[in-house]
Amino acid sequence: MKLYYKTILFLLVFFPKISIAQLSVCYDSDGYTNARKLPSINSKLVSKIIEGQVFSIATYTQEENKSIDWIAINFSLTKNLSENNFLKFDGGENLGYVHKSRLVNLESLTKLKMTEIDNTKVFHSNEDLQVSIETQVFKKLNHKITQTKEGFFLVDGKKAYPYYGEENITEIKNITLKTKNKTYSFPEESFKNLFRINAFDTKVYKGNKGEYYLVFDAGDGSDGYNIAYCLKNNNLFSMTITSTLP
Repeated sequence: MKLYYKTILFLLVFFPKISIAQLSVCYDSDGYTNARKLPSINSKLVSKIIEGQVFSIATYTQEENKSIDWIAINFSLTKNLSENNFLKFDGGENLGYVHKSRLVNLESLTKLKMTEIDNTKVFHSNEDLQVSIETQVFKKLNHKITQTKEGFFLVDGKKAYPYYGEENITEIKNITLKTKNKTYSFPEESFKNLFRINAFDTKVYKGNKGEYYLVFDAGDGSDGYNIAYCLKNNNLFSMTITSTLP
């Protein structure tokens, strides 16, 4: 029990709600943008940010590292190709710098219209497609709940975001993309064990190269986090979880 409360305190101190985080993407003729250790073209390369990978603008950086031409970002170094052939960025967040000419804030993109069906289901749509999102209540008794020695919970053997062993929290039931010629359902792998979800706390943006971004402002209070999906060619291309426990 002491470990449980230490975990709660840790979350409260180190993971403030980020629903107002500036989520961004990069565009480059090469299909990726270099992230560097310091705001300089001559600085060490720390990662390559690919088109379709969502990241957040770093709010706090050292004064001597600030630049009018380079933007500090928080991004995930972990990139795994899932069994369903989409990229998963869900490792611990790292700091890097990208040139501002490559960066586009998601909120500057065209946002699709949202229609709220009820408190568990919404549609986002334009003339080309419709994205439907439905949530449900998580039924604890239908799952195997375990806890690691560090105090974090696993649901059916996999990490949960964020979860403390309780009942009656919300989760994603399904996400479906419909176009004139195709219906595509997100694989369960892309949303399983993501909790404290509200369907109406979502947005869909159309990217500059015809791709789409679905963003969840998830969690509550100190447990806030973002889930960002990128859709290319009417299929899931990437998934990013930002500012939550690894």
